[in-house]
Formats: sequence, structure tokens, C-alpha cells
Amino acid sequence: MSLLYQDPSMSHDEATRLLASDVETNVIAALVSIGLNEQDRTWAQNTFLKYLASETESIAASAITALGHLARRHGDLDTKVVLPALESVKYKFPSLDGVVTDTLDDIDAFTRIIR
Repeated sequence: MSLLYQDPSMSHDEATRLLASDVETNVIAALVSIGLNEQDRTWAQNTFLKYLASETESIAASAITALGHLARRHGDLDTKVVLPALESVKYKFPSLDGVVTDTLDDIDAFTRIIR
């Protein structure tokens, strides 16, 4: 088996274009790039929340992971919105429980959560 490394970095405009394509692989690549690179935390968080509601499990999984990246990079999320959304996606896709748990760990470790 050979592995192909793909640089997840892309501009905000390129990520937006790929999201609009509605092609699964493009959306996933854009979500990963946004999680790792986007400077506008609010826009990124709102984008991830939108894709958490996707009917495609791999897209929802990418949005979950990207939220963890965002928490790590920015140290802040709107947890009053994000935490219930993560709980909802676990019910929609029970197989993503581990991904949600990992992201919740990132949120706990890197953000200022007020409960």
C-alpha cells in the first residue's frame, strides 16, 4: 500500500468553493483545511455546525474533528451551541461516538468552558 500525503492548506476562498461543490471528498478536504488554517473562528465554527447536520457520516465526522482543531488553535468555542450539536450527532451516527469523545477532550483541554 502506498500513502499519498495531501497538504490540507488552502485559502478561505478555495475552501468556500470546495464546500459549495457538494462533492463529498471536496467538502471533507475543505473542512479539514478550515479546522487547521482558518483565522475567522466564528465563521469556521458556524460552518462546522452546518456540516455536523450532514446526512453523510464522513462529512459529519470531518466537521467534528475540525471543531477539535479549531478549539486547539483558537482556545475558544461557543460551547453553549457546540456541545449540544456534538451530542445530537452522536445520536444520528452512533458510530461517531469515539470521534465526538476525542473532540470533547480537545475542547476540555484547550478552551475555557463555563458550565
